[in-house]
Amino acid sequence: MKNLRLLAIFAIWLTLVLALTACGGSSGDNANDGDASSNDNQTTTATTPVSPVEPADPGIHTPRDLGGGTITFGGWWEGVLPFAPTNPDWEPDPATSGNYLIDRMIWDNARRVEQEFNISFYHNIIYYHDNIPLLTASVMAGDPISDIQMLSGGMTLNAVVGNLIHPLDTINLPGSDILGANVFAHIVSSGMGHDWTFIDNQPDPHGTSLGVNLDIINAIGAPNPVELYNQGRWGWNEMMEIMRMATQDTTGDGIIDQFGIAGQPSYITMHLVGGNDGEVMSPDFQFYFDSPNTMQALEFAESIFLEGLWQYDRSGNPNIYDWGLNFWAYLEGRSALFVTATWALQDGQPSFDYAVVPFPTGPANTSGNTWLTGWVQGLALPAGSAWAPSDLLMIAEELYSWPGSDPGLMMEGGMGWPRQILPTEECVQRQLSTPRTRNSQIAMSVPHYSWFFTMLTSNMVSQEMGLLPFIEAHRAPQQELLDAIFAD
Repeated sequence: MKNLRLLAIFAIWLTLVLALTACGGSSGDNANDGDASSNDNQTTTATTPVSPVEPADPGIHTPRDLGGGTITFGGWWEGVLPFAPTNPDWEPDPATSGNYLIDRMIWDNARRVEQEFNISFYHNIIYYHDNIPLLTASVMAGDPISDIQMLSGGMTLNAVVGNLIHPLDTINLPGSDILGANVFAHIVSSGMGHDWTFIDNQPDPHGTSLGVNLDIINAIGAPNPVELYNQGRWGWNEMMEIMRMATQDTTGDGIIDQFGIAGQPSYITMHLVGGNDGEVMSPDFQFYFDSPNTMQALEFAESIFLEGLWQYDRSGNPNIYDWGLNFWAYLEGRSALFVTATWALQDGQPSFDYAVVPFPTGPANTSGNTWLTGWVQGLALPAGSAWAPSDLLMIAEELYSWPGSDPGLMMEGGMGWPRQILPTEECVQRQLSTPRTRNSQIAMSVPHYSWFFTMLTSNMVSQEMGLLPFIEAHRAPQQELLDAIFAD
């Protein structure tokens, strides 16, 4: 029965992969669910030098001889565990390094771990879409493809349901940082009774935020969202006021040509739900788009579309499903607000003056969360590794401890990429705050389940049905998606 269920899960996963491939990865809401693509993980070091320091010797655990074996890191790019450099070409050079102090500390610490624990490292590069199939086959064969494996959020869910990875909270590692103080690293995916993946404490630039077209804000005399955010007054009412002020006919031809907000419509709806602490699945794995907080957010989102505050070509019909058209509409410079992220601003740098702020929180929010996503990328320990899970976690923690007594160096080392993209240091800091305010829900990693936001938003625009009747009409097929993963 377990094998049949595993095959069913794999079939669902394969269907999702094929669907995304056929659509160019642009039509599904999972494009914004926290899963990283092959180029999402930037390793650019900081361009701003830090003051030289003399940290204490790095290390958390007492060194001991592990017998000269090799630990394999698996993932879809070289250096999947960034603090375990192995290629001689990676040894830092003062003439070319963006931050030689940090690069040298990382390199020297990796060599220390190799020597003190008598161990070596190998990076196994696996094509993104092959990670789960190969991990599944290798674990079932008793010889996993890696000892420490990078998994996206969706991959993690598949690995959990398929019994492919070891629950971290069952590991007995005295003095563990990941399971304890979180000075250098922390757990990122928890659910179904256990902790599953971990990641280092480098700044994460991949959260979702709202871009602010400051040219429009200044032209219409609207309150500046940046100032509202800094004052603690950035909420739905303020967002709605700005969107209404911005939406207008600026040419006098009777056609609205300036808008309140731009972006893929389902993302607008989805992140408003996240910012109101909305749930999309109940604790007992039931379809829950009619939960009170979620309904409140859906009603607010519906008002945006009913009032015509969202940017689309008013000379034609709105195209909810054209991801490319909708997501990049902000580049036209005709919307006061727009859904964005660091990678988007790198690929589509605005020609106007702009800033970024988190999505505003809703009236039911008690967590501080500002947007919605599924499980996010992290490192897991595949089941059946020849290494003891406690030893693998110990070595990961030793590699993460490279800053020694100055863990702030890890923060500095991860800021280079967003600083190259965002216009001000304040924008960098606000963008880096968004991963800490994500409403991360396991249901958003279930294949196809999050696509219901596109269906819902399309109905908000067309008004074919009311919100509650529409939700009820789709309860059964959405529940089937959950049952395929969580039943029994």
